[in-house]
Amino acid sequence: MSDESTGVEIAISSNFFAITKNSNYRLLQYKVDMVPDIDKGRKSMLFEHRDCLPPNFILDGKCLFTYRRLTQDDAPMVFHSNMHDGQVVVITIRLVEEVQASDYNQHSKMLKLLLKRCLKMGQQQKVGRNEYYYYDPINKLDLSQFNLELWPGYKTSIRQHKNSILLCCGVSYKIQRTDTVLEQMQEIYKRDSANFKSACEKVLLGGTIMTRYDNKTFKVNNIDWDKHPTDSFESSNGDSLTFIQYYQEQYNLTLRDLQQPMLVIRPQGPRDLDPILLVPELCLMTNLSEEQRAKLMKARLWQDPAMIVSTLKGFSKRMKNSNEIQGELNSWNLEFKEDLVQFSARVLSPELILGSLGNINYSHDNADWSGAFGFGDWEQWSGQCEWTMWAVVYATKDAEVTQQFVNNILKIGPSLGMDIAKPKTIELTDNRLDTYIQTLDSVIDTKPDIVMVVVPDHGEQHYTAVTRFCLGKSVPSQVLSANVMLGKPRGYMSVATKVALQMNCKLGGEPWAVDIPFENMMVIGYDTCQDTLLRDRSVGAVVASINNTFTKFISMANYQSNQSEITDCLCTSISKALRKYNTVNGCLPERVIVYRDVVEDGQIPYIVEHELVAINNCFKEIKFTYIIVNKRTDMMLFWMNGKPTNPHSGTVVDNVVTVPGRYEFFLVSQSVREGTVNPTSYTVVKDTSGLRPEQLQLLTYKLTHLCYNWPGTIRVPAVCQYASELAFLVAKSLHEIPPDGLEDSLYFL
Repeated sequence: MSDESTGVEIAISSNFFAITKNSNYRLLQYKVDMVPDIDKGRKSMLFEHRDCLPPNFILDGKCLFTYRRLTQDDAPMVFHSNMHDGQVVVITIRLVEEVQASDYNQHSKMLKLLLKRCLKMGQQQKVGRNEYYYYDPINKLDLSQFNLELWPGYKTSIRQHKNSILLCCGVSYKIQRTDTVLEQMQEIYKRDSANFKSACEKVLLGGTIMTRYDNKTFKVNNIDWDKHPTDSFESSNGDSLTFIQYYQEQYNLTLRDLQQPMLVIRPQGPRDLDPILLVPELCLMTNLSEEQRAKLMKARLWQDPAMIVSTLKGFSKRMKNSNEIQGELNSWNLEFKEDLVQFSARVLSPELILGSLGNINYSHDNADWSGAFGFGDWEQWSGQCEWTMWAVVYATKDAEVTQQFVNNILKIGPSLGMDIAKPKTIELTDNRLDTYIQTLDSVIDTKPDIVMVVVPDHGEQHYTAVTRFCLGKSVPSQVLSANVMLGKPRGYMSVATKVALQMNCKLGGEPWAVDIPFENMMVIGYDTCQDTLLRDRSVGAVVASINNTFTKFISMANYQSNQSEITDCLCTSISKALRKYNTVNGCLPERVIVYRDVVEDGQIPYIVEHELVAINNCFKEIKFTYIIVNKRTDMMLFWMNGKPTNPHSGTVVDNVVTVPGRYEFFLVSQSVREGTVNPTSYTVVKDTSGLRPEQLQLLTYKLTHLCYNWPGTIRVPAVCQYASELAFLVAKSLHEIPPDGLEDSLYFL
C-alpha cells in the first residue's frame, strides 16, 4: 500500500505492554457505607474484616472492586468496628453491579489501582515530590566517573485501547549524585578552609538533599554547627536516644564522623513544630555541580531509542519475574505480556518545498531544508523580498558583535531570496531602558519598515518595553539578546538565517510553501496561556489562514477570566477571521479546520462541552473540523530496523494504541537526531468536512512544514505553533492586548 495520501506501511513498536484477560475475568463493584461516615481510616477499618472478604480486593474510597461475589445471594454484608474513642462504626457492603465489558471507565479505574499495587510489589519507589514516576534503584546505571547514578523511572498508565488493555510505560531517568553532603563539605574545606562555614552555607542552604535510607527529599534551611550525632533527642515513645543509636537501631547504619554538624530542616505545617535534624553523612546531594553538568553534556548521555527499549525490557522483566506480581494478576484472571506491542504504521512521502523559481527536496530521515539556502539561487514563495528601510539599535558595548551579526544577515540575504539594503545603525551611549525608548521614538519617526533592537543579556524588562513600544507604533521589531542570541560565533550563520527569515515574515514575506490539494479552506490555530501578572486571567490566541496556500494569516489575542468570556472571545475572533477571509478572497471558506492545542487529555471533555458548543454557531453554512492537539504524550514509537531507532518524519499511527470511541491519530512530523521522539496526538471531536481520515492526516503533516521560525518540520501544525507563540508573548511579556495595526503579519515570531 503506497500513495501520496496513505504512505508506505511499516512495522513499528511502542512503549506499551498488553494485559490480556482470560475467559474467567469478571469485575464486580461494591459500595462501602460507614455509619457514622468517616474519611480517615476507612481502609484499616475494613481490613479488620478481611478474613470475610476475598484474598485480593481493591478499595477506592467508598468503592470496592473484586473478582468474585461476596455472598451467593448478593445480600449486603454488615460488619462492626470500634473507633479509638469506643464509638461503633457500622460497615455495610452492597453490590452495585457486575461491570460490563464496555464500561471502560470502571475497568480503567480498577486497573490503575491494581497497577499501583504491582509497582510497589516490584520494589519501585517514588523519590521526593515527583508523584508521577516510580524509580528503580536496583537497575541503576553506574556513572562513577561523574559521582552519579542514573535511576530508571517509569510513569505508567493503563486503559482499554482499540483491541485490548494496554499498559503505557513512560521512561525517565533521575540523575542521582552519589556523593554525600559530608563529602561535599570536606571538598569545600580543602578548597577554602579559612571561610569553611560561610562557603558551606552558600552551597547548601536552600538546596535539596535526599536521605540515603528512605529516599526522601528535604530543603536545607540551616546548619547547626553546635549539634552533632552524639547529641540526644526524645523519641516518639519518650526515650532519650543519640542520633548514633537511632540510625543503628532503625536502619542498621553506623556513623563514622561523630563531630559533623547537623542539617536543619524546617518541617511543613505549623510554625511551632520542632525542626528536623539530619546527619550530612546520610544525606546525598541532589543538585548537579557545574562540573558534573559540563561532563554530562560532553558525554551526551541522551535517552536514545536503544537505551529506552533496554530500560523498558528491564521493567518488563521485573514485572514478569516477580512471583508476587504474577500471583496478584492471576488472581484477577489477567496476564502481563512481556513484549513491547507491535503494530503497523504508515510513513507519508516527504513534501516538496516550493519556491517561486525552484523547489527543495529533503530526505525521510532529516526533514530539514536549511542547507538548501546556502547556494544563492533560492527565490521565496511570495511577499516581501526587499528591505530598503530598516534600522538597528544597540548599546556601545555590543557594537562589535552587532556589526558582525548584521554583516551575516546581509551575506545570507541573497541565498534566502532577499535583497537587503544596509540598515541605519544607531549606537547608544548606555543601555538604560529610557535611552532605548527615547531613541526608538525618534527612529520610528523616520518610518522604517522594521527595527532590530539589541538589548542586554537577561534584559527581560528591556525586551518587554521595546516590544510594547514598537507594537504601539505599529512597527514590527526584532528584539535580540546580545549574549544569548549573538554571542555564539560558531552559530552566527544559522542564527542569522533564522532571524532573517523571521524579520522577512514580519514584513509580509512567505519564504516557502507546500502543495495544498484543497481550495477554499481555512485553517485555524487556538491556544491559551496563563498571564504571569494577572493570575486570574488567561490569554486566548487565534491565528487563521487567509489564503489557499496557508502562508498568509490574521492573528488575534484576548484576555479571558471565565468560561463565558472564553467562548465569547473565541467566537468573536473566529468571526473576525471569517470576515477577513471573505474580504481577501471574495467568498467564505467552504471548510474550516480548527487545531486546538491542549496540555493533557483531561481537558477534552471540557472543550467539547463548552468551546465546541459555542463555536458551532460560527460555522452555520461552513463544513468544519475541530481537532484537539496534544504534544505532551507519554507514547514513544520505535522503528525496529536492526536496532531500535526513531521513526521517520511523516509516520502516522491510527490503530491498536488508539482509544475506543475516539477518532484520533498520532503523527511524528519532526526529525529527531538526539533522544527519542514522542508523536503528537490528534483527536477529532467534530468533523463535518467530508474528508477521509487519510486526507486529514496528510493535511496535518503538510501544515507542520509551514512554520517560518525554522526551515524544517515541527511537532504541530504551523497555525497551532503561531497561536502558542502569540499567547505566550502576551501572557509573559506584554500583559496587554496588542493593537490591530500588525494583525496581518507574524509580528510575534
